[in-house]
Amino acid sequence: VKFLHANKDIFAWEPNQLVGVPREVIQHHLRVCPNVRPVKQRARRQSTEK
Repeated sequence: VKFLHANKDIFAWEPNQLVGVPREVIQHHLRVCPNVRPVKQRARRQSTEK
């Protein structure tokens, strides 16, 4: 946490702070097969005690 606080000036907090940064560097891609349907996960129920 100390490291993050000490270097908070290097993080972009708003999109206008990313001017000049290539999209390939900041964009995240998920490798998913385009012909496979997504599967919804089953809801996890908690006990009434929790």
